[in-house]
Amino acid sequence: QKEDFTANFAHELKTPLTSVIGYADMLYQRDLPREEVKSAAGYILNEGMRLESLSLKLMDLFVLDKQDFFLEPLSVQEMFENLRQGIEPVCEKNRVALHLELEESCIEVDFDLFKTMILNLVDNAVKADCEDIWIRGKQSKNFYQIMIKDNGKGIPVDELGRITEAFYMVDKSRSRSEHGAGLGLALVSRIAKLHDTKIHYESESGKGTKVYFDMKAEALDEK
Repeated sequence: QKEDFTANFAHELKTPLTSVIGYADMLYQRDLPREEVKSAAGYILNEGMRLESLSLKLMDLFVLDKQDFFLEPLSVQEMFENLRQGIEPVCEKNRVALHLELEESCIEVDFDLFKTMILNLVDNAVKADCEDIWIRGKQSKNFYQIMIKDNGKGIPVDELGRITEAFYMVDKSRSRSEHGAGLGLALVSRIAKLHDTKIHYESESGKGTKVYFDMKAEALDEK
């Protein structure tokens, strides 16, 4: 159990630290206007604080197997405006176009864990050699569906049922070269369960992958 925790924690450090290092390198290498310096420094500060919080929550999740995380109602559009700061640098680095199409709603989440879940799903799409990623959100009665779709290389049908297994890697050579451990989607499944939802995957080799899940939501006309 300790080995699993250590491996998962290391995996979860990688994505935000890549962004932090990128912003820090930009500050170090370039002479930037004050506003850009302030924005980059603010992102580094926010991610540092998030990692501090996340470390405690991951300990609860993997070591204590705690199941009573506090979920709070948050605006979908506000959350994804924040998430965009973590997603865009990864997309730009890999020349991937990001498309956000989100209807407004209010869903109950633990934001740090929810952010980790979304970043993992986007990171998987980027690694699938796609050119575009669509993140769509749609209100339907008292549920809100979030979908992440890419036009990458897809996942073979015979491997689709195993992708959420811990340590399972579809492209093993690439995953190892990128220091991956095959833990991202296993973690996504655990976080989804804490939010009382389940992740669905649809994929076709050569055409891309679609990932979607439903969250309980407050209808706009009920606010």
